[in-house]
Amino acid sequence: MKKLALIIAALIMGSTIMATAADKNSIHYTKGYAADVQLTATNVNMFHITSSHGWSFGNGLYLGGGAGFGAEWQGAVEGTPHYVPSLFLNARWTIINNRIAPFVDVKATQYIDLGAAATDYGLTPTVGLDFGRFSLGVGYLMREEKSSMQVSVSFNF
Repeated sequence: MKKLALIIAALIMGSTIMATAADKNSIHYTKGYAADVQLTATNVNMFHITSSHGWSFGNGLYLGGGAGFGAEWQGAVEGTPHYVPSLFLNARWTIINNRIAPFVDVKATQYIDLGAAATDYGLTPTVGLDFGRFSLGVGYLMREEKSSMQVSVSFNF
């Protein structure tokens, strides 16, 4: 199942990059509404899918907010997961106006652990590269007891 998901994601990413190959500008330099869908995994068995919606100011700066849903395992992945919805504020700056461009991103997030009936907060600075409509990032999730490295892939529209 994981291989099928990776193959589908690679096909979508490849076709989107080829479709936007003629465009030499970053989509983050287009003024107006902007959004993304992001899949994130950490090194402590946490997986989240989020969607951010906001405003791109046309100079690479984006401000928005969003919601997400994730699963977290306290030990091995075979254990019982905690389901964790989240709400967040998102700021992002795409540094140069190219189709392949570096970016910095920060999210301030409220996590609601449904299994433990608890709420906690996190801050996640991320750096990465935009590839047309796709972005790859590496960040550090600073959360009360679950700080960890994370990798993310997102589709921007």
